[in-house]
Formats: sequence, structure tokens, C-alpha cells
Amino acid sequence: MENLKVSINIITKDRAGFLKEALASVLNQSFKNWEIVIVDNNSKDNTKEIVKNYVEKGFNIKYFFQKDELGISESRNLALKESVGEYVAVLDSDDIWCDEKKLENQVNFLENNSTYTLIGGNVILIDENSKEIGKIKNEITNNKVRSKILFKNQFSHSSVLFRKKEILDVGGYDKGLKIGEDYDLWLRLGLKWKMANLFEEVLKYRIHVGNITSQKRFIAMNNNIKIIKKYKKQYPHFYLAYIRRVLRYAIYRLATFKI
Repeated sequence: MENLKVSINIITKDRAGFLKEALASVLNQSFKNWEIVIVDNNSKDNTKEIVKNYVEKGFNIKYFFQKDELGISESRNLALKESVGEYVAVLDSDDIWCDEKKLENQVNFLENNSTYTLIGGNVILIDENSKEIGKIKNEITNNKVRSKILFKNQFSHSSVLFRKKEILDVGGYDKGLKIGEDYDLWLRLGLKWKMANLFEEVLKYRIHVGNITSQKRFIAMNNNIKIIKKYKKQYPHFYLAYIRRVLRYAIYRLATFKI
């Protein structure tokens, strides 16, 4: 489609119960020049029927059902490959955009700031019943993002909008990473371009049993340590960030296994 501005990438598996809320938050956006690209990793629930219903209503949705499941990075790279928009927004199927001007404001930001490639926003944490349980405040400006990004990922994945071409220029998502693939990508992007967050809360990030297992936490912590070591010469405060992350890993391990 000519002049399509935004491709919205949704990766899902067996999250039909949340998917309707995610899609509704897209339809509620003031910015309408978009397509949705869904990669479904062999869902056994009624995800396919939900998507079919939206397609039959005329919404611009591409749906890729993967009988042979892909890894998370491969799924994200497939969605990128099938996206035709100048910009790509990520919305995981259990999350919700809570600001109806999210896409409009982010597109305007990147249109007016050519040296920036990535724009995110602040986050509300919700539980499986969509009840608010907390908030995440990320740094706003490029300089502050760069100063803090080794301490903590400054971008919630489902909050971001980025330029597709520049993501592809740095190789897309690392297929070797099962967790933390977004964090590694932002750090690679930051070597060449500027990054920022909107001040507004744009995302409701859902915390539920399916995304917070102990095993996943250990993998994520270990991956994050490896990732920041890759970029220790490119971003400030590596040693403090490294000590902080190693201590967090050790404390969580002790608390979990009660050693």
C-alpha cells in the first residue's frame, strides 16, 4: 500500500482473552494510517477466529499463522519483513495502548526530528484483570536515556515507534536472544541515532502468570548482564550498571531458592 505510515506488529500465542483489548486500543487511535501485522505462533485457542472477525469488518490486518513455531526474535523479524509502513509500532497481544494520540504524537515526533529513530513513552502496569498496579517512568531526552540505559532498559517494547529502514540497517532483532531482544536492539540503534520517550503514559503493560515465571526472570537477568557487557564502551556508567545487575541477580537467586 502506497504511503502507508505505520505497521503495527503483534506477536501472539494463546492470548485470545487479551487480544481483543489490544486490538481495540489500536482502533481507538486518532491516527488511522496503519496496518496490523499479526504473527501467531500456533495458538490453540480462538485467536484465529477473533482476527478473522476483524478482517471481515474491513480492518487492514495481515495474519500469519505459524504451525511450526518461531522463536520470539524470528517472529518479530517476520513481522518486520511483512510490514510495509515507513514506521513500525510494537504492541504485544497482552498489552494495551492507553493514549488515543499515542501514534499521532509519535509519528509527529519522528517526522519533525530526523536524527531520532526511536520514540517510546511512559507506562502503567496492570494485572490480568486490567487493574492498575503501578507505573514506570522512563527518561525522556536522548542524553538522559543514554545515561541510564545500561542501568535499566528505558523503553517498554509495546510503547515504541521506530523507523523500519533503520531497524533493518542494524540487522533487526538478534535471533540468538529469546528474552531481551528489544533491549539489545535499542542499544544497537543508539550507536547511530538518537532515542527519546514521550512524557505521556501511552501503554498499559500487563503483568500476569504467563510473562513473569522465575525461569524467565533468571534468563532475562542473565541476558541483560551479557547485553550490557557488549556495549560497555559505547554507553556511560557500565561498571556501576554491571555491579547493580549482578547484585540483583544474586539477591533474586537467594530469595527464590532460599540458599
